[in-house]
This record gives sequence, C-alpha cells and structure tokens, in this order.
Amino acid sequence: MQLHEFVIVFGVFMLILAQIPSFHSLRHINLVSLLLCLSYSACAAAGSIHAGTNAPQRDYSRPGNGQDRLFGALNAIAIIATTYGNGIIPEIQATAAPPVTGKMFKGLCLCYAVVVTTFFSVAISGYWAFGNRAQGYVLANFDLEDGTTLVPKWFLAMTTLLTLLQLAAVGVVRITPTGSFHV
Repeated sequence: MQLHEFVIVFGVFMLILAQIPSFHSLRHINLVSLLLCLSYSACAAAGSIHAGTNAPQRDYSRPGNGQDRLFGALNAIAIIATTYGNGIIPEIQATAAPPVTGKMFKGLCLCYAVVVTTFFSVAISGYWAFGNRAQGYVLANFDLEDGTTLVPKWFLAMTTLLTLLQLAAVGVVRITPTGSFHV
C-alpha cells in the first residue's frame, strides 16, 4: 500500500469514528484505548525480551556527566507523564460525580500507574535488549540491517496494528471536543 493510499484509508476511518455523538460516549473508546495501550506495550516489552536473547552486541554506557544524565532522565519522565498521562483528565472530570476531589485523585493515580507500567516496562526491556543503540521507536529495533527481524513478522505486524488502532482512538478523543463546540 502506498503512503497516500494509507492516508486516505486512515482518514476515512477517522472520519467514521469522529461521528460519535458526544464526548461522554467516548468512555468506551477510552476503555478500548487503555486495553490497546496495555496490549502493545506488553507486546513491545515481550518482543524486546525475546530479541534480547538474540540481539547484537550491546553497549550500556551513557555519555555525559552525572548532572546531564540526571536532568535528562527527569526531563524524559516529565515529557512521558505530561504527554501520555493527562489525556484522561477531561474524561475523569466529565464523568465523576460530586464530590470530585477523592475520585479525581484516584483517577489520576490510576492514570499515572498505567503510564508508569506501560512506558517504563517498554523502556527498561528495550534498554536491556539493545543498550544505548535503542531507537526511539521501539519496534524499529526489531528490524536488522540485513532485512531479517528479531521477532516473527506476524508479531511485528500485530504490534504495529495495535499501535495504529491506539493512535486512532487517541485521535478521536482529541478531535471530538473541538468538534462538539460547533453549533
């Protein structure tokens, strides 16, 4: 499939999903999104662990001094937590019945627990498997330069599909509030 064909198919798919009537009805998509996130994170971590047994030579050294590494790690944690952890806050606020204070705190704790579980499991297993040569997109690590893969191709295709569906779910959640303000 060519890139422009994929963009058209995905755009039509997003157009169909964008017809969901209200923001409140997105709770089902949020649940599916959570399950997809857990699924592809588990697949990426399992793939990294499987590939780690057959991966090329690894180098675990980290360049820079201690201060640069500390601030780099804190910056990465902040980016991950704010980018992926705050997407659920509007849904929690919209569905929580009074008193909101305790429920919001529990919801945020659950949200950040999912973020920590999914992203750090992938980060730790990916770093273990590939060292400092790990690429930013974890699935790209499974393809070797000679065209072979470190995991079965069906596993790579399944994980890519889960990632694509997750992106569609997140896209629908993000575009629906802007569309609901139009009369």
